Amino acid sequence: MKQNILISISLVLLMMIFIVSGYQIIRIFKEYKIGEDTYARLEKYVKLYEQNLNLSEQGEINDPIVNFDELKDINEDIVGWIYCDGTVINYPVVKTNDNIFYLNHLFDKSINSSGCIFLDSRNKSDFLDQHNIIYGHHMKNNTMFSSLVEYKSQEYYDEHPQMLLLTPEKNYKIEIFAGYVSNIEDNAWNLKFSSDEEFEKWIEQTIKKSCFNSDIVPVRTDRIITMSTCSYEFDNARFVVLGVLKSLSPEERIIVK
Repeated sequence: MKQNILISISLVLLMMIFIVSGYQIIRIFKEYKIGEDTYARLEKYVKLYEQNLNLSEQGEINDPIVNFDELKDINEDIVGWIYCDGTVINYPVVKTNDNIFYLNHLFDKSINSSGCIFLDSRNKSDFLDQHNIIYGHHMKNNTMFSSLVEYKSQEYYDEHPQMLLLTPEKNYKIEIFAGYVSNIEDNAWNLKFSSDEEFEKWIEQTIKKSCFNSDIVPVRTDRIITMSTCSYEFDNARFVVLGVLKSLSPEERIIVK
């Protein structure tokens, strides 16, 4: 009798664990879906173009267009839009006075584990600093900055050597030159350099650590963008992807799709 009671209690406990686990899984997937839908709705404010050298067959040539006025009506913290062709990276970039809030708030400021892509609070909103840092989550549903870890592969870099950063003031391309696994004690997130020589040495170190080879070699006058997300090689691992911020010149303008 006692053994039967113990078996019954064990079965009840197992059933409760199963129910709770199932609820948690459903809640997580529902939260993922809300995040995906929220950002998908924002794409109507962005008109992106595809680079194509055959200009004569493509019609009008224009820069990408982002309706920052309407996006600011939704969230006044917006400072840019980041896009990487052929990936999920197609998101607004925000900035506030800390690096905490947007870890668990969407662009509309609703609470969600997907968070938002955000610029380091120490940076200027116009990306005019020598080193600018953008953060995003490595989500298990492969959204936000999850695809950054693919830069561990040379082949992936060869297919995605550039991104676009669109701002209210100007449109830029990000020429990617390095990507590597780092820990939170590393100097990957330094914003201040005592001299041009120190800045150049820091760039050299990032290139040596890179998982891929690039023909891009930054100089002391360049502005650097670091994109940072979680990685899982060890506790507090991060994967950082670095690029040079360059203005889109007239001959490099993007072709209307």
